[in-house]
Amino acid sequence: MSVRHLLRGRTGELLHGLRITRRCLVDDLGVFTPRSGQAQVHVAVHRIVQAFVTRRSQSPIGQETFRCATKALGRAIYTLHDGDGRGATWHEASDDGDGLPALSVVWLLGYRPAHEYDELCELKERLLPAAVDYQAIVDEDALEFATVIVREVPALLELAKRQKGQVVDGVLGTRIPVRLYWDADDKAPLLTVAIRTYPLPGALPLVPNWFVRIVLAFFTEEPDYLSTIGEIGGQPLKVGESAFCDFAPNA
Repeated sequence: MSVRHLLRGRTGELLHGLRITRRCLVDDLGVFTPRSGQAQVHVAVHRIVQAFVTRRSQSPIGQETFRCATKALGRAIYTLHDGDGRGATWHEASDDGDGLPALSVVWLLGYRPAHEYDELCELKERLLPAAVDYQAIVDEDALEFATVIVREVPALLELAKRQKGQVVDGVLGTRIPVRLYWDADDKAPLLTVAIRTYPLPGALPLVPNWFVRIVLAFFTEEPDYLSTIGEIGGQPLKVGESAFCDFAPNA
């Protein structure tokens, strides 16, 4: 049963992402408290992870299917060789037209040393990613998005304040074009922020309600006089922009 519903509301390119299931990290690789499912974080843990990152970053599939696992799961599971050991990988590429986000992730599902490969097949459905693995994507998305907002919004506000009376351009996380206008009135300056409503292509994941979160980041969590406006600094809005105005924060 698919648990991709955990990713509902997510947008962003997750092309050829390389991840390791929690079961594999804990049971097969001995990482008892994994903080991330991203394979790059764990390259020093085991040679199979380094092989996984190197080879599956070049191609999401292998040259040899893991026959017993492929038969048991009804999915194309591939072997990953590292000396006498074997890993099992799966390229999950989903775009089912079901209203859920498309997914393109290569999973390292398991690892066994020499001559113990069939044990992975005995895991059957447990070999596949579980809800905890998809929840990890959600949690890591949220942290990455929040980090961008916390780092880049204050910098843009400071730039707009220094250039009062001018329209300042920026792009949040290389994905969200924004324009700011800090009114030149020193007593009660107004801040206008124009935000493009559809993102540029890019890797930054956009969490549910990302647009509202960005608007509130520029003003306050409970803006008193926030309103929409049809221009910015006397200039017309660009196609796809929405603009908001309120008293400048900490003016």
